Parts: sequence; C-alpha cells; structure tokens
Amino acid sequence: MSAYPTLAGSTLADCWPMTRVMAGLSAVPVGHAIDLAFLFPLDGRERNDALIAETRRHLGGCLRAIEIAFRAALQDEAPIAAALDEWPDPLCWPTVCAQPTMLGPSLLAHMQMRAGISLLLRQSGRPEGESADGEAESVLSADDPTIGNALSALALAEGRWLTTGGEDEPLRPDVPAEYFAELVWTAAACLAAIVQRVSGSDDAIIAAFERAGEVLLRRHEEAAGPIPIADVVVRQLGDRADAPELLALALSQRQFLIFIALAARRLRMESAQLADVLLFGPMDQVAALNRTLGGSDSDYVHLLLALRPVRPSLTDAAIVVQAERYQSLHAVQADATVSALRTPAAFRAKLDHLRRVTAG
Repeated sequence: MSAYPTLAGSTLADCWPMTRVMAGLSAVPVGHAIDLAFLFPLDGRERNDALIAETRRHLGGCLRAIEIAFRAALQDEAPIAAALDEWPDPLCWPTVCAQPTMLGPSLLAHMQMRAGISLLLRQSGRPEGESADGEAESVLSADDPTIGNALSALALAEGRWLTTGGEDEPLRPDVPAEYFAELVWTAAACLAAIVQRVSGSDDAIIAAFERAGEVLLRRHEEAAGPIPIADVVVRQLGDRADAPELLALALSQRQFLIFIALAARRLRMESAQLADVLLFGPMDQVAALNRTLGGSDSDYVHLLLALRPVRPSLTDAAIVVQAERYQSLHAVQADATVSALRTPAAFRAKLDHLRRVTAG
C-alpha cells in the first residue's frame, strides 16, 4: 500500500504532469506515478532535471520565507515561540518533502512555470549575428521616463528569482494571492503540528497561527512579482507596445517577460497563461501563437532556440522538423487554436477531460 494518500480525484489537474498516469493508476504510489509520468510522458513533456531542481528551489525558498515570517509574528506567543525555538532549523520544506501531497497541483504548476521562466532568464546576450533595430531598441530604454522605473523594478524582481541558493534559502513569495494563501496555510500546518507535538493539542495554538496567517495574507503584494511588473511596463508603453519590431527585439535581447507581456497584449491573453503554453504546451499551440503574432519562419526558429533551456527535446533536428511544419500552418488554423486558448482555463480543462473520457 502506498505510504502517501492517493491523488486520484481531488488533485487531478490538466497542468500537472502525472494527471493522465494517475487517472488510470490511482492505486500506485505517488513517487512511482511521478516517475511514470516523466519516463513515459503522454503529453510530450520530457524529464528536465534542471527544471525539477529550479522548481524545488522556488517552492522551498518561498516556504522558508513564510516560515521565517511566521516565527517572527509568533514571538510574542511565549509557548509557541518556545516550542519553535527547540527546532531552529527549517521545518516546513522538509515536512512537505516527506508529505508532498500537501501541495496542490495548481500551485505546483505555477511554481514549475516560475522555474521555467528562471531558466530562460539565466540566458544572456544576443544571438550571434543579430543586431537590434535602433528605433525599437530606444522604446525599451531605461532612460525613458515613462517606463524607466518599471524597468528597474522588473530587473530587481527578476534578480530575486535568479538568486543562487539551496532549497532552504529564503525567496520572496511574490506569487498570486491564491497560491500565497496555500503556501501560508501549508506552512502554518507544518509549524502548528510541531508545536502541538511539543506542547500538546491546544485550540489557542491553532487560533494564534490563524491570526498570524491572516496578517501575512493582508500584507501580501502579488503585484511585486516580475510577471505583473512586466505587464505594467507594457501598459506604460501604450501604443508604442504595438511597434512591429518590439517583439523580435525583446526576444533577441533575452527580455523574456517583456516578450511574454507584449505577446499577451496582442493576443488578448493573460501573461501567465501564455508563459505556460510557451514553456509546457503542445508544440502546435506554440506554433499557432507565433503565427497569430505574425511571426515569420525565422522568428519561429528563434523562439524555439530561446525555449531550449526548458524544452531540451528541441534539438537541432527537432527544430528543423518543427520549422517545416510551421511553414504549412495557415493563419486561419492558428487563429482557431488561439481562440480556444482564450476560453476560461477551468472550462477548457473540464471540456478537454470530457473529450478524453468519451474518446476512450
């Protein structure tokens, strides 16, 4: 029997790689299901050790930062502080590693997307032989008073994601509010369980953690993350964000979040959703997005080259194959695919689920 509760049912989600494995093998151990999902991917997603390590760093770092905040907030609660002082080392991340089913699939998918963006941001420089258009380059100048502050804030936010460190190195949890709430209550549960084990069950302990958690939730600033800041940069550009050269410039300069925000504006999509498709979506969706954006054959090749850190299957030979397929992709087909992506995610996920079930 599995050491962990089954994930079937309550935690199945179309964005988590073990979904289809778990749908048919709900009784297998969680670890085995994850191994199956990466070793025999049904959706074309291969195992990427760098992505796994980066995802764990983001998860562990955010939990560590929240744990530190809880410990500070509960210093005035003498019994709780005394109990936690007996455990000075990190508690939350080791607990989650031992009980990974504490984390929901949506949070994991979001952290994986953050990790993917981090891998892209670690690239630097412009591909050999490329030169930026002078007029377009001036649009993204940090000296521009309309976007200078936002660009500086974006650089700082990206820098936080790129900070090197282990899984227990604190990382600012600049995640959307719903994911922050899950992290907060996960950390609260990990810490409260330890305190109750030391001091015995007490409703006052639960109430104290609840109060501290509510304070953390009220103070949270989800707009501090690099994805929403990139959206701010693009909004502040106004009509200049529609300059034809700007997308290619952002990509060539490895300004991936600016590229995503610009593309999301033109496609009328959310930046986070667009990032997820580019990083982990089927290649036909990636091709459709690029075609709808008006990307040429060479633009598509440059995009695929840029995505390599997250998509290691994009070898030179694979890119040649994808480029040949792209040439036969008509704008009408691409527009239909993108229109489907604009539908609400929950609606699309449930519809896709029903299609898979009826197809079987």
